[in-house]
Amino acid sequence: MIRGKGSDRTASSARGAQGAPKGGPGPHGSSPPVGNWLFAGGDGRLTAYACTPRGLLRWTEAAAPRTGWTGPEPFEVEGWVGPASMARSREGYVHFVALRSRDADSGSPEVIVSTQFQPGRGMMDWRGLETPGLRGGPDDDSLSGPPRIAVNQRSGSTHVLVSLRHSGILRRSRNAEGAWGGWKPVSGQPYRGDVTPLMPSGGTLEVLAPGQGHADRWTGMGQGRFGLADRIPTPVVPGSAAVCETGPRRATYFWRYPGDGSLVAWRAPRQGVQGGLMGLGGAGGRGAPGVARAVLGGYDCTVLAQIGADGDVEVTAYVTENEGYGTWWASLGGHGARAPQVAVDAAGRVVVAAFDEEGAPMCTRQDTAAGGLAFGPWEYLA
Repeated sequence: MIRGKGSDRTASSARGAQGAPKGGPGPHGSSPPVGNWLFAGGDGRLTAYACTPRGLLRWTEAAAPRTGWTGPEPFEVEGWVGPASMARSREGYVHFVALRSRDADSGSPEVIVSTQFQPGRGMMDWRGLETPGLRGGPDDDSLSGPPRIAVNQRSGSTHVLVSLRHSGILRRSRNAEGAWGGWKPVSGQPYRGDVTPLMPSGGTLEVLAPGQGHADRWTGMGQGRFGLADRIPTPVVPGSAAVCETGPRRATYFWRYPGDGSLVAWRAPRQGVQGGLMGLGGAGGRGAPGVARAVLGGYDCTVLAQIGADGDVEVTAYVTENEGYGTWWASLGGHGARAPQVAVDAAGRVVVAAFDEEGAPMCTRQDTAAGGLAFGPWEYLA
């Protein structure tokens, strides 16, 4: 494993998958979705998504015994505004939320949702949820960040969240039977930027919202009400937050500290569990990290991938919820990439994916025969 004190990029057991692949496909005009865009389906196959000016692109791992990927498959949406954000259920369903224009003249946006139930299969028709307070005029309320979506891992219910510049954070939820409720407040306090939601298994819906010089965590209090659970006295680099469920009813958040661009982790302190603000090194990096849990050497580990100070994809891993032992970052090459993701494939291998400079997705897989957290070469998805 990559494990140890400090943030020395050279001290690691990882073999870097150096360099981006050569002679790959040309640009697809695609861009990364907001948050996660690489998911394992119910059959273990991975699916990757990208946003285009007209909708989504999808790449799907081929079914055994074939290898490689199929795609890109386009899914165009009339009036598409984008970008999309996504979340996965425990069954491997992928839920989507995005924006489309309801009026070709005004461009007034509407929140829309869809679902993919199986890898490689079609998506459900997009359903419009409207959005209160959005009128498109200069004096009207407007989104301060992209819409986000979270899934209840036990019941399968979904929660769509929007952050408005004047009205605060709102949510609209669909229950396990498929019925949607109305828009309800999470926070009357407005936030200027993206919010990061998660609903840990057995827990309540919670949302991290960066403020001016601090970050707020709002949690469900029962009967549809939310309360401010924590005000974390640290600034957050905009667009750098990510979240991972790291224990029973526990979420760990990750973001960049603006002083040096390093990553930090934060978890609500609980008895017997390390919590609070914890440094993870990776100074000089940019953007949000990719994060997933994987079994490495028989241990439940958290694996992070980031774009480092030199522009390469870097990876680190540590025993889950043991950030205090320190992290070592190792380069995987892929210079110029962006929006890294981490997932685990059907064979239990860690997969790190990213978009290259031209918007084409590529990935590198753990080489389990080499021992430790070693990776093979970068390959384009198609």
